[in-house]
This record gives sequence, structure tokens and C-alpha cells, in this order.
Amino acid sequence: MENNYDLVISIVNRGHSDPVVEASREAGANGGTIIYGRGTGKDEVDTFMGVSIQPEKEIIMTLTKSENKNNIMEAICEKAGLDAAGMGICFSLPVTKVRGISSKPANQNSLKQNNSLKQTETKK
Repeated sequence: MENNYDLVISIVNRGHSDPVVEASREAGANGGTIIYGRGTGKDEVDTFMGVSIQPEKEIIMTLTKSENKNNIMEAICEKAGLDAAGMGICFSLPVTKVRGISSKPANQNSLKQNNSLKQTETKK
């Protein structure tokens, strides 16, 4: 299924994802996914008693229709303060194909059929 979607990705210090998620929802996003990572930039790695300390990060991924991308990114940058140095980064990537999402609620009969099919495949 061809779609006009973009993936908005925000990377912030761990513990600072709430303003990003709130801003994206206020700007029209339905939600997002948060994953944890660590920074590896040369200015981010410190040492303490000879041991490297790499800052922990949160990566917030928000799939949105392309027409909502700019509003969402502006809201994130404003609310999370990403225009200030060292606060994080926000960027987008085009998404050319999407499967498994719909703006319509799932049909209960369809869900039952899928669950029944999965159970049959598991028994084999």
C-alpha cells in the first residue's frame, strides 16, 4: 500500500521524552514509539576515573502523514527546546510504504479470523 507518510525522529537525553510526545500529540500525531540508546558523539563521551561514560538517550519515532510533519516538528522543537545547543535533535525521513496501520478501527470479525488462523498455524 503506497502512502504519503514521514517518520519524525527526535533524539533527546534520557528522561526528556515527555515534552516531545506531548508536543507531537498536541500537533496532531496519534502517538509514537520510544526506544533507548546511547550517544557516541565525540563531545558526548566523558571519562570518570578512566572509564568512558556515554550519555543515555531516548529516541522517539512518530509516523505521521506527510502534511502533518512540519507542524509536528515545529511543536517538538519549541516545547522540548531543541533549538538550544545540546538539547537534542529532530529530523524526518520519507516513508514510501506502510503496512499494518489504518485510521479505521479494526473489524472484530477480521480480528477473530486472524486469531483463529494463527492458532491453526501454531497447532501444525
